[in-house]
Amino acid sequence: MPLSDNDLREVQGRVLRMFMDTITTIETIARHADTLYGERAAGVRAAIDEYLDDFLRHTEASGEQHPEQLIYETPRQRFQRAGLYGMQLDIKERQVSRANATLRERLAGGVRRLWKQPFRKWIDVINNFLGSLAPATGMGEALRELKDCLRDELPDEDDEAQA
Repeated sequence: MPLSDNDLREVQGRVLRMFMDTITTIETIARHADTLYGERAAGVRAAIDEYLDDFLRHTEASGEQHPEQLIYETPRQRFQRAGLYGMQLDIKERQVSRANATLRERLAGGVRRLWKQPFRKWIDVINNFLGSLAPATGMGEALRELKDCLRDELPDEDDEAQA
């Protein structure tokens, strides 16, 4: 069933909550950067802070629109075309929520070997979400790039064995 105008505000609110939940996870990654990234932690934290400053905290200085504004200005048709409505949104919302919660829980536990699989799963799920969000709202590409940096900066198994 197509997304109705009556359901648009609910969809926008759900998408914003999914986005902000993902931001909370990124902030958690920053807090645990030393454990995750070792000697690369300072650069990772700087990249996260740069994104948060430019796209969330100080959008007036960066000239970017705040994500809430972009989401609530996005017309119904764009959410529909991106699959951000109905059962598709239900599934994505459940996946994003679960991936964010699991990764934050594992990071808080502090046991390095327990967060690797949830981190990989989080990357996949968030990539799917951002792949829908970007074309719908015009935002998310910078966050996708940050997510890729977070993934690519993780030490390899070989790096960990040498540490």
